[in-house]
Amino acid sequence: MMERERPWWRLPQQVRFVVAGGFNTAVGYLLFSGLFLLLRQWVHYLLIGLAAHMIAVVIAFIVHRKLVFRSTDPWWPAFVRFNVSQLVSLTFGMAALFSLVEFVRWSPLLAQFVVTLVSVVLNYLLHRHFSFRKRVGSDVGSA
Repeated sequence: MMERERPWWRLPQQVRFVVAGGFNTAVGYLLFSGLFLLLRQWVHYLLIGLAAHMIAVVIAFIVHRKLVFRSTDPWWPAFVRFNVSQLVSLTFGMAALFSLVEFVRWSPLLAQFVVTLVSVVLNYLLHRHFSFRKRVGSDVGSA
């Protein structure tokens, strides 16, 4: 089992983040799109975005914790820090989504796609330096 994991861990953290982020981005966008297409007649697109975010954040935490940052911190404080980072990203995303839809007059699907792309860099910085920061004296490399 360890033999199969080794090549993944040889990849630079930024590459692992992009791969994991691609997966998380696809999951988040598919959640938003599916919920939007299903519920748009009854639910405002911002509430749909919030619901999709809440589901996607749990999936993203697991993926980032295990496959990108190899965090050995207790999961609960890391989950809280991850959610704080995600709230920063969500605030940016909701404000940008609203602005692009209401002022630029883009469709919600196009606007969400663009917001998602811009959020990747913001998320990496937040998670690297806050959510999954290495503590002094922590076991770097243990899973």
